[in-house]
Amino acid sequence: MVTVLARISHLPFLLLPGSIKMYARPLVVSNIALYGSYMEQRQRGNPPGNTNAHVASNLKQARQSIGLDLRELAARIRRAGRTISHSAISKIENGERRVDVDDLTVLAYVLETTPAALLTPPEDAPEPTGVPEGQYLDEEVRAWLNGYSPLTVKDLIWYWRGQTEAARRHIQLDKELLEVYAKRGEGISTVEDYEARIAQYEERLLFIQARIIALDPTEADRIAQDQATRQAIARGKEKP
Repeated sequence: MVTVLARISHLPFLLLPGSIKMYARPLVVSNIALYGSYMEQRQRGNPPGNTNAHVASNLKQARQSIGLDLRELAARIRRAGRTISHSAISKIENGERRVDVDDLTVLAYVLETTPAALLTPPEDAPEPTGVPEGQYLDEEVRAWLNGYSPLTVKDLIWYWRGQTEAARRHIQLDKELLEVYAKRGEGISTVEDYEARIAQYEERLLFIQARIIALDPTEADRIAQDQATRQAIARGKEKP
């Protein structure tokens, strides 16, 4: 004979020969209990992360920098076609409420800033949510948030090469302005100012080279060859 497990409502029982019903202990967790547990986990979701705190801090600073109180900001948001109450904005600034992407864009617009600026970590703040701590420099994270470079080794090296060329252009320009100042006594800065800027950019070049090599040690040979070539060109220009 075969024993059959059946249910009436939520009560399990065994059907035995002779139509005698004997209630048995449930062998599985109730479907209702499983669904309730699932919904509870889904509603909880992930806790607010670092980016939530960054947005809260940046939002408050941006609002205060243009002299807006909470009610006026809420009014501007309404005129922009979205509704966020002043109390909700207060909760956002205090980290008690999240900001969805639509709120973020309208907040950036009415505060005369950019979504990237609201997302960017303030000084000495931890990395944005999901970005490994200590793996990237602050400048690299800011470049990523502003759309200048993905956070991959290849793309970051290209970013730093671009920064290398920018630093070299600044050095060349300041050297030319320094020569003009030395010959004519004309310029918008003093000799010390020009020399200080040149030294600053030269120091940045050394920093960039070290960072590129840290990202990819095989870049060391390319950097050394590039420096040797530039030095040879400079010596050739110095010859009478």
